[in-house]
Amino acid sequence: WCLGQLIGWLLVPVMNANLDVILRSTIPVEMQDKYLGIIVYEADRLEKLTKGLLTLNELDIHKRLLNIQTFDINDAIKKAAATYEGDCTRRHILLELILSGRELYARADIEQIQQVLHNLLNNAIKFSPDHSTIIIETTEKNDKIFVSVKDHGVGIAKENLSRIWERFYKTDLSRGKDKKGTGLGLAISHRVAKAHNGNLVVSSVPGISTVFTLTLPIQ
Repeated sequence: WCLGQLIGWLLVPVMNANLDVILRSTIPVEMQDKYLGIIVYEADRLEKLTKGLLTLNELDIHKRLLNIQTFDINDAIKKAAATYEGDCTRRHILLELILSGRELYARADIEQIQQVLHNLLNNAIKFSPDHSTIIIETTEKNDKIFVSVKDHGVGIAKENLSRIWERFYKTDLSRGKDKKGTGLGLAISHRVAKAHNGNLVVSSVPGISTVFTLTLPIQ
């Protein structure tokens, strides 16, 4: 598709309409913050959408070279989890880390894997109820590292499991909770895993739990 046309069709009319309302002074001054807030919200979505589409395009046509290096994935998980401490504390969500050994070294592009970790953690928190637990676990077997993220949220229906890797796809249960999402996070994460000769799989029981498992080559 044409990236410019898609973005314009999705978001620019909304932003222009609200700017027009403000510039024409057809609303009271005290209401302008509301419309400015909508513009900021849509601009943020526009930025996320653009970055997501560009990342997918690079992965799809193999333009992006992987910067393969050795790094401690346990440490990467700890750092990713730390960025969500504020949200988790506010909602009384416990992030439980069950990590294999003090260090666990993987061979991968650390920046791309960090993006996958953030996507999985962000989703887990977004769809988890308050006062619940999210478990992040690492294990190693047969020269592979397995990173699983398990939440106890709304879950994913069986008929939707095969579609969650599609661009822009959102399940009916997620639409009300994922107002800021672009529907690209899981598509990007799945392609990153494949680019590393790894995999990203999911299992879910609606209303009980969802587990995403990332597989990577060990050092």
